[in-house]
Formats: sequence, structure tokens, C-alpha cells
Amino acid sequence: MKNYKLYYQDSGQGMPPPPPQTPTAGVDQSKASTKAILALVFGILGWVLCGIIAAIPAWIIGAQEVKAIEEGRSSAAGKTMAKVGMWLGIIQVILGIIGLIIFLIVLIVGN
Repeated sequence: MKNYKLYYQDSGQGMPPPPPQTPTAGVDQSKASTKAILALVFGILGWVLCGIIAAIPAWIIGAQEVKAIEEGRSSAAGKTMAKVGMWLGIIQVILGIIGLIIFLIVLIVGN
């Protein structure tokens, strides 16, 4: 008697369930990533020392890191830091632009 192998496509049961995958394979889930920490640091620097110069990188790095976390390419432990840094940057950029507009209006009308 021949020894036949039964494959899933032969059994009529459809495809086998996919093996369980971890979306963040190789990423340490217990630590925040460097980008999340940088976003927070730049966000704080934007408020304390550098203004809009540090706020723009905080916004960009924070947005990139939040996207990477949602896609599973980065540790979820840094999501709050990345979001806080991003929002600190966004608010500082908006306030900086409003301040610049007010300064220009005062400069023009003040004469």
C-alpha cells in the first residue's frame, strides 16, 4: 500500500489558520524607543528654551513614532511620550505663528 500525504487543499477544509505572529517581533515592549523620548525632549525644549526651532522636530518625530507604534514597528511603551511630545510641538508651533502675526501687526500699525 502506498503512503499518501493529505494536504489542506485536498481535505476540503480550506486553508489552515495562519500561525500566530507578533507584530513587534524583535522590539523590546518594556522600553520606550529613542524617537519617543526625543519627541518628548524636543517638545519640552520648545516650551522652555528653543521655541519653534525645537517644536517642529517634536511634531515631526512624534508623528512618525506614533505611526510606527500603530503599525507595530516600535514599542508601545513610548506611545504616550510620543503623543505628548507631538502635541507640545503642535501647540508651540501654532502659538509661535500667532505670536509672529501679532508682532507683525503691532509693527505695521505702531508707526
